[in-house]
Amino acid sequence: MSRDEIKQTIEDYLSLVENGCGSTEENEAKLKLLLDKLALAQHFATYEFDKKKHTEAPRRDYGELRKLVSAQFPNYGHYNLAKDVTNEIGNTEAIVGDAIDDIVDIAKDLTEVKWRWDNNSPDDALWSFRQDFQFHWNEHLRELQIYLLNLERGT
Repeated sequence: MSRDEIKQTIEDYLSLVENGCGSTEENEAKLKLLLDKLALAQHFATYEFDKKKHTEAPRRDYGELRKLVSAQFPNYGHYNLAKDVTNEIGNTEAIVGDAIDDIVDIAKDLTEVKWRWDNNSPDDALWSFRQDFQFHWNEHLRELQIYLLNLERGT
């Protein structure tokens, strides 16, 4: 995946969140594809780290973004998650995930990546993309994908 393809995937995700792409069903299908593309993109997001002091990206308002996402994905809601899948094997305690929050959190981070790309440099943006993926939205993406899979299966 090239840098241009990574940037296009980021822009496509943000456009889906902000504008949709037609019906609810079309939005949901496009989201599944873009989540896969974002997960793939992190493998190709290489950059040259520099020691420049880059300008920080402005933060997007969570509430405003959540309203947009809720409108684009009205069928999505809360779901159960295993509390810890690596320790205490056999523990059946569950916690609650929120599909809308997952989509919003990914969009917030990608908004910053896009801003860095447009205002700082592609290397700064790809550094942010990788860091944010590894330490934040990777988990949102994977849990959301499992939720969507279970919705599709009707389980």
